[in-house]
Amino acid sequence: MRILDLSRLLPGPFATLCLQGVGATVLKVEEPGGGDYLRHIPPMVTVNGEPVGAWFAALNRGKRSVALDLRTEGGRTRLLTLCEGADALVESFRPGVMARLGLDPRELVERFPTLVVASLTGWGQTGPMAALPGHDLGFLALAGIFGGGEPTVPRMQWGDLAGGGLVAALRILAAVHAGRGGWLDIAMLDGLVGLQQTQFATLAAGGAPDELLTGGSPVYGVYRCADGGFVTVAALEPRFLEPLARAAAGDLSREALARLFASRSRKAWLQELGDACVVPVLRPAEVAVDSQVATRGLFTPEGFVHPPTGPVWGAVPGLGEHSVDEWGPLTEPVPG
Repeated sequence: MRILDLSRLLPGPFATLCLQGVGATVLKVEEPGGGDYLRHIPPMVTVNGEPVGAWFAALNRGKRSVALDLRTEGGRTRLLTLCEGADALVESFRPGVMARLGLDPRELVERFPTLVVASLTGWGQTGPMAALPGHDLGFLALAGIFGGGEPTVPRMQWGDLAGGGLVAALRILAAVHAGRGGWLDIAMLDGLVGLQQTQFATLAAGGAPDELLTGGSPVYGVYRCADGGFVTVAALEPRFLEPLARAAAGDLSREALARLFASRSRKAWLQELGDACVVPVLRPAEVAVDSQVATRGLFTPEGFVHPPTGPVWGAVPGLGEHSVDEWGPLTEPVPG
């Protein structure tokens, strides 16, 4: 599967990284002179003796890079030639930009009937907010992800990555497999709303959306231990609830469980209740060295994380490095 990637920053490159995880060859189309903005945003890593943004390196390793100025006739002509050998094209411009460049998705799919054109945006191609700018935090806000309590900024960009990139990869795969081509309107807002099946089902049934699995139950929560570490408790089923109840002398209130876990270290509770759905809350620096994570082989030797679709190896491309042999075969290094 061959993918043309016109996107930049986070959601689109993550989508094509996920496609690499299932074996796709990705040709990244970048603007001459600067390329993807992430190339220049700290923190930096060194690639072939040159500083490159760590986010760019993680999201674009193993891809090929061609420099094209799509504002010129020559750049557009060359892109159309590349479309002839591509299965899908991914772009993340605001609605209408591709048309203004002379690359209207409707015309592309008419000219190339088997080409899948995936337009990944925050709000979608339609609606009163379609032309507005946006970032992950706003997509989360409009989708109701923050629930009914006081909103806090999450660590992860759930809209960009799950609601956007991962959903885009899934829809592109399905469309390419069907072999029918077409234009996909993929919005991070849509993905975030669609992920909340149980929350909105509860609301539709007349219940409160923030109950059992969203912090409403004391036996499904997070507790601080005596050493300052935290554990999560998810003792929903009787076989998990019983050992927790014994340890708590039958008092499963939130206050009693808070006192209980505060009485011993995280390690001690894991030894006693590890088989009762009690799991350590790891700090980011602890994740790669955790025995379960390490056994699963989720990290590269450089410290990058494989996408959820499968391992991705390969060098970080220089800007326009593959402008001559665009679709040439990738040479993937043996995992270290």
